[in-house]
Amino acid sequence: MITAILIFALTYLIICGRRLHFIRLGRPAGVMLGAVLMVAARVITPAQAYELVNWNTIVLLLGMMIIIEHLADAEFFELIAGWILGRGLSSRGLLAVVVFLIGSLAAFLVNDIVCIFFTPLLLVMLRRRSLPPLPFLLALATSANLGGLIAFTGNPQNMIIGHLSGISYARFFVLMLPVGLLTLAVNYALLVWMYRKELDKADGHPAAKEDIPSPKPLLKRSLLVTALVIAGFFAGGNMAWVALAGATLLLLLARREEVAVLRRIDWNLLVFFAGLFVVVGALSRSGATAYIAAAADRYIHGQSIASFWAFGAISVVCSNLFSNVPYVLVAAEWVEQLPDPTLMWYILAFASTVAGNLTILGSVANVIVVERARGACDIGFGDFLRFGVPSTVLNFVVGMAFLTLYHHLEWI
Repeated sequence: MITAILIFALTYLIICGRRLHFIRLGRPAGVMLGAVLMVAARVITPAQAYELVNWNTIVLLLGMMIIIEHLADAEFFELIAGWILGRGLSSRGLLAVVVFLIGSLAAFLVNDIVCIFFTPLLLVMLRRRSLPPLPFLLALATSANLGGLIAFTGNPQNMIIGHLSGISYARFFVLMLPVGLLTLAVNYALLVWMYRKELDKADGHPAAKEDIPSPKPLLKRSLLVTALVIAGFFAGGNMAWVALAGATLLLLLARREEVAVLRRIDWNLLVFFAGLFVVVGALSRSGATAYIAAAADRYIHGQSIASFWAFGAISVVCSNLFSNVPYVLVAAEWVEQLPDPTLMWYILAFASTVAGNLTILGSVANVIVVERARGACDIGFGDFLRFGVPSTVLNFVVGMAFLTLYHHLEWI
């Protein structure tokens, strides 16, 4: 067990070190090293390593990436940006569109990927309107995180929970949609209040009307396949294979060289998650995670409201300490042993997602926005924290109140 803990600690140090720029080894290489060491140290066998990888999550991510790359090729995101600029919105109106549109897209298209495509487009819009970038970039990152909690396709940790919990895509969506919309509304209100002076000054600049670019032929096919895939999710199909089937259909319908699309897939992310499954799974099989569960048991083992909220609070803290995906993989081991596992799955999905808004390092989406905006707007750790703390606390209270109400009404 000690060996497994040391290997996990080394892997975690490499992951965090890369994010903090004091270790030059990347995250995929770090988890590959951890996985190999777990096998070499005989914590697990090679056969067990293959078994530990949640292939459903990997395949789901791959399928969604291929679909989104086709949407990008069809200039779907540029079309949306042109439509937004063409509305002639006030600064507060534009902020509202960013919050709710990004939140809605993130629910189905994965929050990290939405931020990759929208950050440069948003910066162009802000330059044309002479608008202050900070509140809008914060809106982009935090709303992508909050929108991600609405559906299992919103972020990687939700994908994992979707495959492990047995909860249907449709039921999760129906129950989490009000939570997501209300937290997005809270996020918008807080942004308007905290940055009211900057937004009021910016309204002195008139909004220029923009021509909406003509849609490409590929767009209709991409949107049709995306709609079919989402319908398949709601119909109860296996999410991984529905997404992969949609991606395959789109590769056939696109009538272009598929190698060009496959080259743009984030294979680093897929390798990272595969390795992470092995490292965390090996740690669990060594018995180390049982100690974590035992330490938390006194606070969360029960059916009182206090135990529900304690589990949520622990999830927020641990998601920031250990990163949300590794924490969810560990927590998933003991959720099923809790008195009310279904409710705890919902709380785990909610809290691990909301936790991403606390600091820049709380989610990959935050890091993507900060890195892609560098030069146009340098967002410091304190800048993000100043908004992240009240946003996380307020939305945690709102969301947990909703989930507690659902439990009281016996909906979950």
